[in-house]
Amino acid sequence: MRIRSIKPEFYRSADISSLEWESRFLFIALWSYVDDNGVGVDKLSNITADLFADDLEQDSSETFARVSRGLQKLSEAGRIVRYEVRGKKYLYIANWLKHQRIDKPNKERYPRPGAESSVIPETPAEPSRHSPEGPATGTEEQGNRGTEDLKTCPIGPDEFFDWYLHYPRKESRAAAEKAYVKARAQASSETLVEGAKRYATDPNREKQFTKLPATWLNGGCWDDDPLPSRSPAGRTTGDKMRTTIERARAAQDRMNQQGPTQLQIGA
Repeated sequence: MRIRSIKPEFYRSADISSLEWESRFLFIALWSYVDDNGVGVDKLSNITADLFADDLEQDSSETFARVSRGLQKLSEAGRIVRYEVRGKKYLYIANWLKHQRIDKPNKERYPRPGAESSVIPETPAEPSRHSPEGPATGTEEQGNRGTEDLKTCPIGPDEFFDWYLHYPRKESRAAAEKAYVKARAQASSETLVEGAKRYATDPNREKQFTKLPATWLNGGCWDDDPLPSRSPAGRTTGDKMRTTIERARAAQDRMNQQGPTQLQIGA
């Protein structure tokens, strides 16, 4: 368990006030449960024993049930990310560095959601136009990791990671990181995250035609309108054309991923 702090912006956040009071308390309690990188083991017994030991002793069944419901609500609201790596379950506090200032974080104990082999179930967060926990300021963590880091990195150390975990396709991460840096010159981190959320939760997005992260960023897609309806009756010629273009781009992405092929010419 670790000592954590709560910023005044937390109480004025529209996303936080949309949660039930009990879920807000559990969310804050989880900050002490996770490590300095915002990650903890997603095991109900561990979380409950660490955070609610007295309640567990008084009524174990009710305590387990309330914590389980609270974790589910936080996941659905996008406040935590639940995922698996090599069969082991973890949870991550979304936008961790906007909640906590860790001057000298300990070495990572657990893999993050964007790590290789991680699997994040597609349980879309509630779309929101509000920034996650209020706007970033000069005292945010991204500006307190040292002036040397700022000279070599134009964005916060975990900023790309927070965007990447919301994007619905996890491929070509290196290319996505480069594209993200370029995109940040045109849009704020909150705008990019909200755009990724809308794309991930768009009911008309077809999984097999989801754009590569770098393609989405390089195309400036964070401000795109919702995708056209897949219902044939409600589609215009323009909608059909856009769908055709999206599918062609997706096919090109797959070809680029597979690399060049060799053509066999018959005699």
